[in-house]
Amino acid sequence: MDDFIKRDIVDGVEVETVVQIDALEVTKTFPDVDDYKLSALMATGQPLSVVDPTFSNPYSDAENFLNASLSQDNVKEPTNVEPNNVEPQN
Repeated sequence: MDDFIKRDIVDGVEVETVVQIDALEVTKTFPDVDDYKLSALMATGQPLSVVDPTFSNPYSDAENFLNASLSQDNVKEPTNVEPNNVEPQN
């Protein structure tokens, strides 16, 4: 189990909650790495285009990828952790 901070906006206030995620269960939903080898992609017959290898913001891109990969089935809220309310800054 890995701990992550889940951020939500509740009534205009950012609320952080520590959640535990079974990383092994999450990785089962990822596609097989072999499906993304160039030979496998070329075998589909679909045209390939060049993609910019740089990220605009690697931290937010990684967080967005993780959030998109998670489902409520894989997230278990710990019972002994209170959410941290973050007061808005002026």
